[in-house]
Amino acid sequence: MDIESLYHSYLVQKDNLREKDEKLFHASSAGSCLRKQMYNYYDFPQDAKDKKSYRILRLGTIVHEDIEKAIAHYCTEFMDNDGNEQVFIEDKIELKELNVVGTYDVGKINTEENEFMLWDIKTAAAYKWTTKFGRKQNRKPSSDTNYKLQLGTYALGINHKYKVSKIKLYLLWYNKNTSAMREQIVSPEWVEKALEYWVTVNESLEDCGKSFEDELKPEWMDGVPYQDWECRYCPYYNICPSTLADKKRY
Repeated sequence: MDIESLYHSYLVQKDNLREKDEKLFHASSAGSCLRKQMYNYYDFPQDAKDKKSYRILRLGTIVHEDIEKAIAHYCTEFMDNDGNEQVFIEDKIELKELNVVGTYDVGKINTEENEFMLWDIKTAAAYKWTTKFGRKQNRKPSSDTNYKLQLGTYALGINHKYKVSKIKLYLLWYNKNTSAMREQIVSPEWVEKALEYWVTVNESLEDCGKSFEDELKPEWMDGVPYQDWECRYCPYYNICPSTLADKKRY
């Protein structure tokens, strides 16, 4: 019995069963290259993922689910339900004017204070963890830019959905190599930055439409891509003409 192949088939099947929102952008892609956003919006075929990529993504999902189950257990068994606080897990947000949908991991609202606490869970391998929490000379301030924009996008949706006066933002990191966990406070300025980003994405959609392949030229247009490393991991690697970083995968 080839267990590795069986597991891969199982992961492919689960991936194929995921619901897809047509003609919408996704909060989880905040900060991404504008051309990549258009490829996804117009449902261009993505490159096939290798077996390892499926397993990496699944491991992240399992950690998310386990933490969320622990929070649900706490709420059921121990949380003092006085009516002033409510916890949300996998709650969907929608920003119709920006064509954006998304589902954030964990949130807690205090109706008495009209305050919302928002967490997004991130699993990271050793190198990524080092760029965040390692020695100062190894840290890279821009390594979590997209995560902060994603969190800011969720905050925009929460503001729209729950009309709260204050939102506190957190990234909860889980080290896949050591199982260490760290909570990172994220500045509220990323809510405004997220809005600016999605306005730019929608302006590109309006200006270019289906002719984006001719208009959004890699290395010529701002935001195509925003960061050079994107090209190495882009799911549209094989159809995009970008040659940044020699398009070398690691």
